[in-house]
Amino acid sequence: MKLPKTQFIFNIKSKILDIVLQGGSYGIESPFMQKVIKTCQKSGHSVLAFNFPYFDREEDHSSGPELAEELDTLEKMMERYQAVEYKHIRFVAKSLGAIVASYFLRNLPATKHQRYSIIVLGYALGNIDLKGFLGEITVIQGENDKFGGINKVKKDLKDAISKDIHYFEIPFADHSFRDPKTKEPLFEDEAITKLQSLSK
Repeated sequence: MKLPKTQFIFNIKSKILDIVLQGGSYGIESPFMQKVIKTCQKSGHSVLAFNFPYFDREEDHSSGPELAEELDTLEKMMERYQAVEYKHIRFVAKSLGAIVASYFLRNLPATKHQRYSIIVLGYALGNIDLKGFLGEITVIQGENDKFGGINKVKKDLKDAISKDIHYFEIPFADHSFRDPKTKEPLFEDEAITKLQSLSK
C-alpha cells in the first residue's frame, strides 16, 4: 500500500493512541486539523493522523457509500503503527472521518468495545452508525450545522446502546465550526477548547 500523507507523534509514556481522521473536504494539513492534532499531542497521547487516499489523489469524493478504501486504509495504518500495543484507542474524527470510524467500530466484537472511544467533530446525521457501539461517545456539534444541531444528534442516538454519551453544542457555528454566512473559522477555537477539556 502506498502510504498516505501521515503525521505520527509517539509518546513512549502514553497508553492512549489518538487516531485523528480528516473530514471530507480538507486533510490533516488544514489549519483546523492541525489544531486537533496539536491538542491531542498536548494531552500526552500518542497521535496518528493521515489523509484518506482519495484526498491525496486530489479527488473530490471518498470511495463510495461503503467507504471500503478508507476503512482498509484505517486498518492498515493501525497495523503499521501498532495500535494493538495501546491500552486505549480514541478516534478524534471530523465528519467523514467519524463515519469511517463508526464503520470500523460496528465491525468489532462487543468484547473489544471498551478499548475504544470516539469524539465526533461535526456529526453527519444519517451516515454515522454508532448505535451498536458500547464505548464512550462524545459529539461536538455546531448549533447551525447543516445536518442539525445537538438536539437532532441526540434524537439520532436515542436508541444507542452506549451508556456513556456526551453532547456539546458550539453556539452559532456551522458543520466546520465556522460562521455560516461568511465561512470565517470564528468558532474553531471554541471547539478545540472543548476537545482539550476531554483529555484523559
